[in-house]
Amino acid sequence: MRTRRRWGRSAILGTIGGLAVASAAAAGGLVPEDVGPAVDEGSVVIAAPDGTPLASGGSATPYTLVLPEGSTCPGDSANDDWRVQTFLIPASHDPGQVEYGVIGPEGTQFPLFAFDTKPYAHQLLPVNAGPGMEARIPLLPELTFTIFPPDAVAPGRYRIGVACTYFRQTARYWDAEIEIVADPDDEPAQFTWTAVDAPADAIAAQTLEPESRRWPYIAGAAALAIALGGGWWMVRRRSQNPPSSTSSRAGALR
Repeated sequence: MRTRRRWGRSAILGTIGGLAVASAAAAGGLVPEDVGPAVDEGSVVIAAPDGTPLASGGSATPYTLVLPEGSTCPGDSANDDWRVQTFLIPASHDPGQVEYGVIGPEGTQFPLFAFDTKPYAHQLLPVNAGPGMEARIPLLPELTFTIFPPDAVAPGRYRIGVACTYFRQTARYWDAEIEIVADPDDEPAQFTWTAVDAPADAIAAQTLEPESRRWPYIAGAAALAIALGGGWWMVRRRSQNPPSSTSSRAGALR
């Protein structure tokens, strides 16, 4: 039987405090100007950290997203206030309509998470020589689904991807579709995923290396997710449900 550790208020707030301070300006409620309709710039490839395309995996499978070569945002962060975001949204949702708050997509949509369990949101672009120049999007880090508690992500199809945003608005995005299936034998999030329209050379994650070599790595990631990610998750759910509200929002993506 699993036991759930209860975290104190200070520990929970500490989990996301650094992120909130760093990205508050980028997520402000005021939008200086309209960036126009969002542009679908194409697909991302779901890949292992070494760049090998993945066809499928479990919640503990390390992965990353590979953008088309030369992908850019309309400007950099230092001169033009552009940011790089990630998202996990139901397949029926439009990535171009996603709005981003302090900790990523708002509502029942979510960011992707780096392997240190921090949301990959409001990332800075390399500094250009001046304003108004296209800014190259850096390589994404190793990502993980271990942050999600069991049953948090309902089975179904989802879009995962990367977006360029100006304050809260999306201007460009790249995405891929995955099918998520509940699997009680999977640890820690109890789901597996399959890439829809994966490249012909994509492989199943299980063939990357022997499970005996992967297990210590998976166990460490799961422990870190519980210690750090659990606090983030609790604060996010609390922030989405004001104390005065008589209704509660389900944690699962629907």
